[in-house]
Amino acid sequence: MCNMFNMSTQSLRELRMQLGAIVREVAASGDEVIITDNGSEVAVIISMADYERLHEHADLVDALHLRGLREVGYDIMSMSEMLDALGVDPATVLAS
Repeated sequence: MCNMFNMSTQSLRELRMQLGAIVREVAASGDEVIITDNGSEVAVIISMADYERLHEHADLVDALHLRGLREVGYDIMSMSEMLDALGVDPATVLAS
């Protein structure tokens, strides 16, 4: 697909005027768009697929980090163990 936004950077002013078109293009192409405010990069628009992939990678890195901490002797609690230790009912956490 031809990228209608040849530049990967948009100002907040341009974003306000073209938000729908920019979001649709990002979703279709997988390209990312960097948003600037007064010339400074402040945010990025990425596709949902890229967002999910980033979270999967972050989850994997977190799991590997925890495994490394356990291997060197750190006492790591699961969420349920932590809630038990704090005397918190898991149902109240999920309800919030």
